[in-house]
Amino acid sequence: MTEGTIKTSKYEIIAIFREELRKRTEIEIFFNNTSIITQLTRVDFAEFHIQTHRKIPSGHKIRFLLHSDSGKIEFNAALTKT
Repeated sequence: MTEGTIKTSKYEIIAIFREELRKRTEIEIFFNNTSIITQLTRVDFAEFHIQTHRKIPSGHKIRFLLHSDSGKIEFNAALTKT
């Protein structure tokens, strides 16, 4: 049986991301029936950054999966390019 917790506090979510960045946790990105694995490169108050050499379509909802020591962390977000 799997259990999960929904996090809604922006501060708590940022803290989780910063901890996973510190641990160099892998993040898997799912889009267009494919996936890539990369790592977080930066986390700030408004966004997180990844580095990849594959083109990821912006403006669409993308599914993300952090492979954390404490369990898997799944979320959806729209990708914007900077």
